[in-house]
Amino acid sequence: MFDHTIGSLVERCALAYGPEIAVVHGEKRITYRELISRIRRAGRALRGLGLEKGDRVAILMADRPELLDVYYGALWAGLVVVPLNTRLRVADHQHIVCDSGASVLVHDAPHAERVARIRGTSGVDAVVCADPGAVLPGGHALDRLMADQSDGPGAPEVGQDDLYGIYYTLGTTGQPKGVVHSHRTVIAVLFSEMVELGLGARDRFAHVAPLTHAGGGFVLPVWLRGGTNVIVGGFDADALVEVIARERVTATLVAPDRLYRLVDRMSRARAETATLSTVIYGGAPVDRRRLLHAIETCGPIFTQLYGQTEAPNQLTVLTKRDHAVAVASGDHLPLSSCGRPVAITNLRIVDGERREVPAGREGEIEARGPHVMLRYWNRRAETERALRGGRLLTGDRAVTDDRGFVYISRREREVIVANGATVPAREIESILTAHHGVREACVVGIPGREMGDALKAVVVPDPGAAVSEEDLVRWVAERVGGVFVLVEFATALPHTSLGMYDKAAVRSGVWGRRPRQAC
Repeated sequence: MFDHTIGSLVERCALAYGPEIAVVHGEKRITYRELISRIRRAGRALRGLGLEKGDRVAILMADRPELLDVYYGALWAGLVVVPLNTRLRVADHQHIVCDSGASVLVHDAPHAERVARIRGTSGVDAVVCADPGAVLPGGHALDRLMADQSDGPGAPEVGQDDLYGIYYTLGTTGQPKGVVHSHRTVIAVLFSEMVELGLGARDRFAHVAPLTHAGGGFVLPVWLRGGTNVIVGGFDADALVEVIARERVTATLVAPDRLYRLVDRMSRARAETATLSTVIYGGAPVDRRRLLHAIETCGPIFTQLYGQTEAPNQLTVLTKRDHAVAVASGDHLPLSSCGRPVAITNLRIVDGERREVPAGREGEIEARGPHVMLRYWNRRAETERALRGGRLLTGDRAVTDDRGFVYISRREREVIVANGATVPAREIESILTAHHGVREACVVGIPGREMGDALKAVVVPDPGAAVSEEDLVRWVAERVGGVFVLVEFATALPHTSLGMYDKAAVRSGVWGRRPRQAC
């Protein structure tokens, strides 16, 4: 599609915008010229540890400039990135590092203790710390490794079809599985984002979503247009508004459950946030009434995306214009959709035989495009089930209307986004049923107090068990950090004819008739 790799695109940005500011983090300002120097030295430092083209580098760090150094340095050097979600359990991180075959693990001080545990149960050859004072025994300090390297031109040979990264998604079983992308597939995503999502020249993009996951997908599109990536490092509405005002931020990406908090805060700081012209959201259901309130409060600055790790960010888009037309016309139905297919995606709704169904009939979303994953790492059978003839079965069920808008009815993989975290329902169900007082547990997403889902567990206790809602809430929180689940007891759970939990029936009791949008 484009005759570039990630490394060559970063080199191009540095050449075009050298003295301009590429990254802001607090008081730190990094120019494009400084950026390429840092990236080259980081890439050479990783190769200096004995890594060769195609070797994997796992990254467990909070958002900071050093994360960008390592991430893009690895890609520049022909290595494969394996980002680790900081909210996962130690057991998940151990599995990912082992499954990916990562040779090097780069971390920061807050995760040093966890990395020590991971290193003891994996085949990692070297650990590298971004904070000199937290280097583990036998480990390396990132700054010292980089200081020994040249920052001159001359990248290792990397091709479009070389592996870019392995991104682990929790999927249906609760055990992370790796989604494999190449430079070619990711570059297709990046250029599509530049076309579809309302980003402009010299945007100043505030990053509150993790750079190792969805948030990172917007770093290079901003650089390619000579803009500035402002690293905020997590969501706090008050702090974000301060950053918007101080840095004159023009764009950001937020999870839906953060969006309403941001809108509420912006309504009290209109002058301070006047520069913000693009707010991208996606990844969870949105209450249509609150979305209308957001548009009425802030104007038509919103763009919704829908995608999966297997086809990142770019399956459908609900544009700013779509939001504006819905409000102006009084036809609010499209606001309950996840938009229309983006240009690079050939999207169909298919039945069980993978035959396309007409508008208005429910089926599974199937997609083809240059951004679709190559395969699942080490999972041939699952790859064959998901990919046929280059077409991806998403596992999400939906209907379309005669205008092409896609309305998701349910996500079969039951991955719920709650409080900014991606949570697999089956993992929470497994944790609950491991409690001695629980016989069955069914977990669904319900409307939260703001935008996005909350986790609701309907639990059938063992007869005679002395277990309370508080017991189970604490039981889950101790095993999955940062996740809160609402618990309700029942005498029985509905099941389908196949013996699975009938989650549609469970939802009907908790969702009622409120308009629901899944994205």
